[in-house]
Amino acid sequence: MLLPLWQAAPMFLLMTALLACGSDPVPEAVDEPTQPAEAAPAIPEPAAPAPAGSIGGEPILPDVVVIGGISAKSVSDTIDAGMTGIAPCYTGQLAANADLAGKVLVRFIITGDGTVSRSRIKSTSLRHEPTETCVNDAVTKLVFPKLQSGKTAIVVYPFVFPS
Repeated sequence: MLLPLWQAAPMFLLMTALLACGSDPVPEAVDEPTQPAEAAPAIPEPAAPAPAGSIGGEPILPDVVVIGGISAKSVSDTIDAGMTGIAPCYTGQLAANADLAGKVLVRFIITGDGTVSRSRIKSTSLRHEPTETCVNDAVTKLVFPKLQSGKTAIVVYPFVFPS
């Protein structure tokens, strides 16, 4: 019995699909040598948030970084001249803590007229909050040369306090 093409085509496609979906015979089981399972690597616990005055934030860079219309030399010269206000933050604490040593990275913004509008501790290895706060406060009191261009300059300055 012959079927019209419109009826035969779907049946042919169905039979072809069924034949194509046939599976290979199941392979025989093969004995594989057993090996002890390796222990899964330990997943480290997430670190707790760092307390104030601890290492954290950006790496403490060895050189001053300046973004804006003032030279790094002008910034360094102004800080060197202002060390009379910054050094006592550290030297005043040495009597009570002879092992006090480390680096403090301060980020501050200089406005067009040379004053510091904002300052904060970016990172530290000093781990002594009173000294860090004092250094930060002393930086805010510094007056830099007027900017050569732009309205603000961003400075990241590393203070190193040896023991």
